Amino acid sequence: MNIGLMIGLFCVFLVLGMPIAYCMGLSAVIVILTGGQLPVLILAQQFYDSLDNFSLLAVPLFVLAGELMGRAGITDRLVNLSRALIGHFRGGLAQANILTNMFMGAISGSALADLTAIGSMMIPAMKREGYKPAFAVAVTACASMMAPIIPPSVIAVIYGSVTGVSIGALFLGGVVPGVMAGLAMLTMAWYLAPSAGAHPSPRADWSERRLATVRAAPAVLMPVIIIGGILSGAFTPTEAGAIAALYALLFGLAARKHSLKSLYHNFAGAATMTASALVTLAGAGLFSWVLSRAGIGQSALQLMLSITSDPQWAMLVLIVFFFLLGTFMEPVPALIIVVPIMSPMIAHLGYDPVHFGIVAIMLLVLGAVTPPVGVLAMVACKIAGITYNESLGMLLPFIMVWLVVILLVAYIPGLVLWLPHLIQGNG
Repeated sequence: MNIGLMIGLFCVFLVLGMPIAYCMGLSAVIVILTGGQLPVLILAQQFYDSLDNFSLLAVPLFVLAGELMGRAGITDRLVNLSRALIGHFRGGLAQANILTNMFMGAISGSALADLTAIGSMMIPAMKREGYKPAFAVAVTACASMMAPIIPPSVIAVIYGSVTGVSIGALFLGGVVPGVMAGLAMLTMAWYLAPSAGAHPSPRADWSERRLATVRAAPAVLMPVIIIGGILSGAFTPTEAGAIAALYALLFGLAARKHSLKSLYHNFAGAATMTASALVTLAGAGLFSWVLSRAGIGQSALQLMLSITSDPQWAMLVLIVFFFLLGTFMEPVPALIIVVPIMSPMIAHLGYDPVHFGIVAIMLLVLGAVTPPVGVLAMVACKIAGITYNESLGMLLPFIMVWLVVILLVAYIPGLVLWLPHLIQGNG
């Protein structure tokens, strides 16, 4: 099969503005049909096989849970809790923004969902309190990147379904890196706050903190139930998604936030988002299958060995590769295309698949705020009413902080593997 033709068609379709799922799927279909070596039936079979995985049922369920929790007013409660806890610190509203994203990341698992829910509240609030719009954009966009790292993570579910790696171990492996990224961002926001126009906020008294904690407790409890249930063996990640969706539904009903109309919009929104993700997954699966069949995995291994056989230097090469890949491709299709063909290389270099998975996810998610695509940053800029170019100066320090955290995670595997090994050892 002509791999050069497929990659060329993919690039042409991408430049023409075609959705990435169609770019991958159509380029693979054309190469298979023109090659004449495979029956046409293989197309339908590979599309089906890409989605024939029980673990993928968790994706629509977690997406629905996030939609329902967002409607239930949980964002307001988490913002109030964050402001009550750390709003009086230097750059308090920025600090509260980051902490809210950490809480929301443990509920939604989607960076774009967090950015939309939190950014629509926090960016206007930060502007009203005198923060520079570019700073508000940088804080919100980069903080939302914690959602795919902190469990439960939709991207981790997809990575686990593609590679066969334990989704529970991936969830646990993302805890420490996610918290590290949050703490690093809190520190950077504290440092930059005076130059960004921050003003001190009044300290909340203990009664306000207690009330905010009580109101937000049901939401904070949800990820504890999910992770605890998976680790205890009470239910699988897919069943955990169903429980999360049911919990979110009951929470919204108890808070009297749901109506038939709102539920219709929640379910429709979840269906649309899931369909988009799964169509992308199917197209990327076919694209990856063609690459794998052509022996690209072994070629990639030989290329890496020609550069270096040292796992430490090889990790640096892979970090650069995944970072550049993430700058122009969304995390989900990038993972599905690249990870299967890199499996021989990952195994040969002796990387733990859970550790490598978290590093790859962090690098690909970082591309969502960097040029030329920067989807998260562009959405935040639209909310703030500024151009993407105006935000780059403030984005750069937070991008550098993320890169430092990723390097630490990449070269200290224990930061990812300590918690999974601890829980599995005790279990």
